[in-house]
Amino acid sequence: MNTSHEIEVLRDAIKANETKSADGKSTIPYGVLFDKTANTLEALNGTLRAAKRQKKVAFDAELLMMPRDKDVLVTWIED
Repeated sequence: MNTSHEIEVLRDAIKANETKSADGKSTIPYGVLFDKTANTLEALNGTLRAAKRQKKVAFDAELLMMPRDKDVLVTWIED
């Protein structure tokens, strides 16, 4: 898989399981995202880091780890 396709899979997973934040952005706890993408994204952390560098997602951590960061919100910031 290429990175752009993986980011599309990530976006679709966030949108399908989202909760809207106060500013209308799509958010999802990392633990839920981890569970929902277990069979579709081989390297979730790598995809998240690439999407963060491209300013498509935001989250408050350098690297998300299960189960420690299961409640950290991942926000899709690009429409």
